[in-house]
Amino acid sequence: MENFTSDTQIHERTLRVVLTICLIGISILLPGQSNLSTSSKKAQKLYFKADKEYKNRDFESAIELLHEATLVDNSFYEAYLRKGSLYNALGLEDSVYANFSKYVEYSPNPSASVLERLAHMAFDRGYYLKSKEFLDGFLEKVPEKAEDREIDLLMRSIPFALEQLENPLTIEIEELPEEINRYGLQYLPAMTVDEKTMVYTKRNAFSSDEDIVVSYKNNGLWSPSESISDRINTPLNEGAATISADGRTMIFTACDRRDSYGSCDLYISRKTGESWSRPKNLGKTVNSKYWESQPSLSADGRTLFFASNRPGGYGGRDLWVTIRREKDWSLPKNLGSEVNSFKDETTPFIHFNGQTLYFSSNSYPGLGGFDLFFAKKTDTTWSEINNLGFPINTHRDEVALLISSDGSGGYFAKELQKNREILDSKIVRFSVPENIKPIESYYLSGKVIDKETKEPLKAALQIVDVSTNEKLYENYSDSITGKYYLVLPAGGELAGYVKRKGYLYKDFSFSAEIDEGINVDTLDIELIPIKAGVSLILENIYFETDSYELDERSMSEIASAAELLNENSTIQIEIAGHTDNVGKSQYNQELSEKRSLSVYNALIQRGISKDRMQYKGYGDSKPLKPNSNDINRQSNRRIEFSVLRPKQ
Repeated sequence: MENFTSDTQIHERTLRVVLTICLIGISILLPGQSNLSTSSKKAQKLYFKADKEYKNRDFESAIELLHEATLVDNSFYEAYLRKGSLYNALGLEDSVYANFSKYVEYSPNPSASVLERLAHMAFDRGYYLKSKEFLDGFLEKVPEKAEDREIDLLMRSIPFALEQLENPLTIEIEELPEEINRYGLQYLPAMTVDEKTMVYTKRNAFSSDEDIVVSYKNNGLWSPSESISDRINTPLNEGAATISADGRTMIFTACDRRDSYGSCDLYISRKTGESWSRPKNLGKTVNSKYWESQPSLSADGRTLFFASNRPGGYGGRDLWVTIRREKDWSLPKNLGSEVNSFKDETTPFIHFNGQTLYFSSNSYPGLGGFDLFFAKKTDTTWSEINNLGFPINTHRDEVALLISSDGSGGYFAKELQKNREILDSKIVRFSVPENIKPIESYYLSGKVIDKETKEPLKAALQIVDVSTNEKLYENYSDSITGKYYLVLPAGGELAGYVKRKGYLYKDFSFSAEIDEGINVDTLDIELIPIKAGVSLILENIYFETDSYELDERSMSEIASAAELLNENSTIQIEIAGHTDNVGKSQYNQELSEKRSLSVYNALIQRGISKDRMQYKGYGDSKPLKPNSNDINRQSNRRIEFSVLRPKQ
């Protein structure tokens, strides 16, 4: 979105210095009459008259006279060169390209500077073969320039672009309905995990004021978008918003506010019920005296990616990441040379799975302008950068991609440009091809409620990878409605926990193969108030067959149980072990007792006092279900907490 006047976008507007007529280093000193290529007296006269108009700063008259000169002699290449230089000063790039091309066509020895400029301009217009022709002519004159970073990038991009045109992706790109595309310009979409809420930036075509708007999908139809909140939108610029998966945390860009640290800063607002809080600056740890914009939140709202031109990067604008701590955010960390390059990386989008990063860049082989790319996280670094290909990417700027949680749908803004100015920008959707799909992410949603009163509760929600004990997702249900989302990255064995002080926590176990059946949006989670007699099955306790040694995968459950006891220090519990009926009852009795003892000892190691716990094995004497099949027997093999009484 080049030349957008707002600083929330990719570029600030380029200021053209009118007095510097030729920005490509071409001398426009008036040649002598004998040095002109034309023999037409009339064409020469028009050329010199144009020079007088130029000196009087009447560029339009000068251009008109030069045009007349080329009509008299269409091979008068100095006139094309002069006219192109004047158009350059006026910022009319299409006219620059047309006239410089004519200059090269007729000049017996065109300037290397013009050839270089035309090679880039042709490429940015999708004229890839023409770009190669200009580039070859330039390198023939200055072969040593082949090692220049910009030239090297162009040399690699031309064959890449041609190959993409020959092997396009089979996709259809369609505009979203007018309920979304109802403004002069709309761009930078963000969406909740259920694809029912979209926020994006809008502005009118002839205005510099940006606002954040929201639209809701009901029964497959989008509502007419509207201002997201009077607390957020002001007469100044607000845009480039990102929201957490549950739609209750939003970070956006605002420029030139009284409490800002730089030209544009990142602000946070939280939604409780249906109301957004007054925005708060993320602070000087995240924001700087430079430009911060285009944020992207992880699904749980705890990891924030953004673009900035602050020092310490690799190019003009780099991608950075910060982590939310208890009371503030960590010092932003540059994503490094695996992602950032010598030019610009912008508009990051971290997928709901937390493993795939999409972004725009003009620094890698592409099809022109800004292209969309993706990289996948591997341990602590990022994989090889991948271009999304044609026709998603074109010679125009493609930025700010959004991919749905299941990886099926992609959204971004498609532009109409003239002279590199944005005339129109519409949000579009396409079906994501398999080769660029992220690992899909599923979710559970519903309400957290008190089991007895049915009142909504604010509770902490966590998803943990049991193999590494790493928290993959952490969030809270809404304090007014109890509404929650649990985002489940596909792959690996996952444990889920829902916690609130004064209640037994609720736990879940998710296998490595999550199917579409888990994508439930009506699951209410009932938390049980702690009192004598209530019990909890520990879903994420693991033993090998016939073993009583705790598997390492059990550590997240042990940690949660210890947290429960620490937060509710007046209770005592029984740790009960149970088995199925396979084998002899005496053996099952001994195994269940040893397993409950293992959990007992693990909690002691976590600092829980012995006098608050007792352990007991029940063998196969208390099945939950008939031991008639493997699924039932698995349910009967369990560790169970029972609250005995308050501590005396």
